[in-house]
Amino acid sequence: MKIDKISALRALMKDRGIDAYIIPSGDAHSSEYVAEFWQTRAWFSGFTGSNGLVVITKDEAGLWTDGRYFLQAESQLEGSGINLFKVDCPGVPDFKEFLADKLPEGGKLGFDGRVIDVKEYEEICEALESKGVTYAYSEDLVGQLWEDRPSLPVGQAFEHEIRFAGTSAADKLVAVRAKMAENEVCAYLVTALDSIAWLMNIRGHDISFTPVVYAYALITDKEAHVFIDKAKVSGFASKLDAQGFTLHGYDDFTSFLEKLPTDGTLLYDPGKTSVQLAEALPCGMDVKKDMKTDIITALKAAKSDVELRNIRNAYIKESVALVGLVKWIKEHTNISSLTEGDIARKITSLRQEQADFLEDGFVTIAAYGANAAQAHYSPGPVGDSLKAEGFLLVDTGGQYLDGTTDTTRTIPIGPITDEMKRNFTLVLKGNIGLARAVFPEGTNGIQLDSFARMPLWEHGLNYRHGTGHGIGYCLGVHEGPQGISKKSETELEPGMLLSNEPAFYQDGQYGIRTENILAVVEREKTEYGNFYAFETLTFCPIDVSAIDISLMSPDEVTYLNDYHKKTYEVLAPLLGDEDRTWLLNETKPIG
Repeated sequence: MKIDKISALRALMKDRGIDAYIIPSGDAHSSEYVAEFWQTRAWFSGFTGSNGLVVITKDEAGLWTDGRYFLQAESQLEGSGINLFKVDCPGVPDFKEFLADKLPEGGKLGFDGRVIDVKEYEEICEALESKGVTYAYSEDLVGQLWEDRPSLPVGQAFEHEIRFAGTSAADKLVAVRAKMAENEVCAYLVTALDSIAWLMNIRGHDISFTPVVYAYALITDKEAHVFIDKAKVSGFASKLDAQGFTLHGYDDFTSFLEKLPTDGTLLYDPGKTSVQLAEALPCGMDVKKDMKTDIITALKAAKSDVELRNIRNAYIKESVALVGLVKWIKEHTNISSLTEGDIARKITSLRQEQADFLEDGFVTIAAYGANAAQAHYSPGPVGDSLKAEGFLLVDTGGQYLDGTTDTTRTIPIGPITDEMKRNFTLVLKGNIGLARAVFPEGTNGIQLDSFARMPLWEHGLNYRHGTGHGIGYCLGVHEGPQGISKKSETELEPGMLLSNEPAFYQDGQYGIRTENILAVVEREKTEYGNFYAFETLTFCPIDVSAIDISLMSPDEVTYLNDYHKKTYEVLAPLLGDEDRTWLLNETKPIG
């Protein structure tokens, strides 16, 4: 079947004189998770990971994805006729280098211009400049093949009440316009769904795991135009109007851009704005393309005091659910009767008992044994059966009206080897090292990444993904611009949320990851400047039976004991007697 799709696509390419065709992962808004309508790459290739890009030429087919998905991609692409290209591995060309090698002089490259952003397009053009390539960016060829393609979602949106949002949409517009004035722009094009949801204080169900609504916005110094399926906000459209928003149909945005006046400067983020929209702007318009000064991305990255108070509450609720899950797993009388799918369903059911829960924040990674060596493994409805030995890794999170959560625990469910215990401890040491970091104003995630990796590096070990990602507020579980990795250049500020998730993966055997969520907080001001630290928001015990205490320093032992003490103090009043007794035992001091 997959081979037939490749042949059918090549026939369309030949008919249009296209020599190579790109099929990326995203939607028209550069979203991480996308509605079924936009899942063209998954439909075409069979690879379901969240990150991947397919290139089809007359003779070759390839998929590029990162280290989180190597094992998954190898499995899902088997027999498809599509070769796996492992991103950032030695000797592996990136897809632009591949195109530069394979495209003929004067060749034509095609893609759906709605799903390639301007930044990516310009990088492609630069890589292919010497080839004299032409571009066909209005060609949704996969859409022509996908006969039963789902429609765009039509579910209702809802208001994110002021008690959760903390700031009115009208006041957020004022803040946006102040930043526009600072940047000397008179118009601001917004395509990112989380940015629009934050600005308007609305949420929705258009994308699984991320409570957003498909929409565009164009903000000027006096007007705020929003392009959305009006039926989705019919119940509170008058409130949006009263706060300064003018509503238009979702499909009217491109034609609206074509008619914009050309006086003044328009700002957009080239990493989130599609080629199709950029090409719709009138010729002669002064355009400022800048990812680093995207206004709403920066404004919503540092959470307000109200948001932080709500987020702390969301993590307490999530931690109650996590304690229930871990206790249920460890006390199960017949662990081999459980499957990975059972674990995923259990945490969802426990979350549903908590106030203001909306949905899971992503597909729970319940990965037993060798499956956990795939950083983003998904068990599906059933998954593999557990055994009374080794590690079970659970990476899970939820969407609450008062916050977005993300936590990973690696749980021994039977005997583990000395090597596994050593590596579990090294990962824990990295987690503690980052959590304890103190750093001056102006520090970025690149500078902090080694805090989490050093214990592993000292043993010649490492992990292929970043250490930490930013997190939204009842929005995306992965949300920039902040992060902790070798690529995270954004300076950290008080109020920013980040994950702390060092890991280790032994291919074909097991995986270990320990993840808590951190908030950047002010620590002190001295003659040498402002210093920041981290507040840990997650409260869930670390399994001490998997720790080799001989590898831990006295300060690390003290930190872990203090963390466990606080975990008990915070959660005990919210638990029943049985769960409270269990948690007391799990959080006893060590050393």
